[in-house]
Amino acid sequence: MKVDYCEKDLILKVYPTVVGCFEDGWSVLKNNFLILLLAIIVVGIIDTPMGYNQMGWEDQDSFNLGFFSLKFLSFIYYLLIITPFKYGVDWMFLKASRKTEPQFEEILDGFKKFLFVILSHLLVIGIVGVGFLFLIIPGIYLACKLIFVPFLIMDKKADPIQAVKLSFYLSKGYFWTIFGMGILSFFVLILGLICMIVGVFVSIVWIHSAFAVLYKALDDLHFEEACELAGVSPESVKI
Repeated sequence: MKVDYCEKDLILKVYPTVVGCFEDGWSVLKNNFLILLLAIIVVGIIDTPMGYNQMGWEDQDSFNLGFFSLKFLSFIYYLLIITPFKYGVDWMFLKASRKTEPQFEEILDGFKKFLFVILSHLLVIGIVGVGFLFLIIPGIYLACKLIFVPFLIMDKKADPIQAVKLSFYLSKGYFWTIFGMGILSFFVLILGLICMIVGVFVSIVWIHSAFAVLYKALDDLHFEEACELAGVSPESVKI
């Protein structure tokens, strides 16, 4: 983390860096490893049918009705079942980054905000998808800018549109930090693969922890500024 002195507030402010987020993320991992690992494993098991449905269709006619029906059902399953679970997992990691012990039943909290979770995810898919239509770079840029949407949905009383706007402005000035963390995450996963199955799970928990740390830092530093830029009242999106 980068420490700087703020004369206006007469305090030291800690600004997130790529390495700093992974360092703090490792501390989050060590303090909450078992429960966070369990959450990752459960989501992995729930996600298993998605991988299974990808098998055995390579040689089928692209216009096969069964193929499209299965793809459609797979998308519905992903959207309505897997997505709320993943939002719940993000919430657990965020609580752990704030040094609050996460509870396993919080993995279901995404279903408590079901409508906002589904609509926000569809909105992000649409925006990022349009970005990828205009070559890859705009899609990557938008994916980085909207990475905090799940945290904002779970952490604040933000609706999907507010969450998208707030994520865009909360990440202002930190695109390269987010992009750098994405690159580093790739190598962390490779390292985990080298260490076989256990290493992969450790890598996934570490990466999730690092991004939760990043959101926490930017929330502490820039949330009110992001609200102002997004035209959102801070009172309407309090915890």
